[in-house]
Amino acid sequence: MARVIRPVLAIRCVVSSCKALFEVAEVEKGKTQIVVCPKCGEYYEYPSPENTNQG
Repeated sequence: MARVIRPVLAIRCVVSSCKALFEVAEVEKGKTQIVVCPKCGEYYEYPSPENTNQG
């Protein structure tokens, strides 16, 4: 059994034919990560640049 060592966030795929909900590990503030939908393979940058607070 796997053990979660970091908080996770839920992301919903925005591809109209997919809409899968999946979890990704939360990274440090100010950092982004590339996540891939496990169902359709769509790539996302998370957190997305338009949602980041530039200060």
